[in-house]
Amino acid sequence: MVLEWLKKFFLYFNDNGYVSTFSDGLGEGSFGGRHFIWMGIVLFLSIGGFYFFKKYPNYEKKMVLIIVLSLFFVRLFHQTTRAIIGVESPWTQAFPFHMCTVLTFLLPLTVIFHWDIIKTPVYVLSIMGGVITLLMGDYFGDRFLTFWTLEGMSAHTILIIVPIYEIAANKFELNIKKSWQVFIGILILMGWATLANEVFYVDLDPNYMYLKENALPFGNDQNFFLFYVLIFFLFFGFIYGIPILSKQIKHPPLVKSESVK
Repeated sequence: MVLEWLKKFFLYFNDNGYVSTFSDGLGEGSFGGRHFIWMGIVLFLSIGGFYFFKKYPNYEKKMVLIIVLSLFFVRLFHQTTRAIIGVESPWTQAFPFHMCTVLTFLLPLTVIFHWDIIKTPVYVLSIMGGVITLLMGDYFGDRFLTFWTLEGMSAHTILIIVPIYEIAANKFELNIKKSWQVFIGILILMGWATLANEVFYVDLDPNYMYLKENALPFGNDQNFFLFYVLIFFLFFGFIYGIPILSKQIKHPPLVKSESVK
């Protein structure tokens, strides 16, 4: 029984040439109990970690380094394994083309090698991608959660919490003057995904970054991109608006009283 459980938890299975992890299709889907638990965990890690590392910034560097190294090597192992055992066909599709998959490699490299020049787009887009995936809750279609499902959930959690911890420890600042870099970053990622969709794998009709077909639970294939744009600006305003609002609450502008004539 234990061996069977371990096989379902860790291994991929070949079903007449279709290689995938174990799936039972019995999950409650998005906005079920486990989805809300995940959201609660991420919220706790984000807020709790922010205040902890704000008070003890010296602990942040080592902790974040451990987190991003774990993310990078587990994800590298997973993508390499998918290429070798035939999950991705052709195997080159194991290369990251989705925004979040790209960022699960870029974020660790940016932290480890101090690539300050791309910190703003990488950190902001990591938060955006992580939060959108968190809200969508696509991981709960099965009752049995495999290791690789949990790996995907943890990867998107890390995309959210690492930039927050870096902000708390004063390693990164959401500078509105540099916010234009976020737009450049998303355009580059869209260009990379478009190359995969329209050039590299055009015969396979992929949908990287969901640029060709709607991935949202609302809208349709005619107007979905407009919703993408609106969601992007909503998150952009939210991410950059919180620090500004926080500063205004902590340090309200002084109101000069009029002198009596």
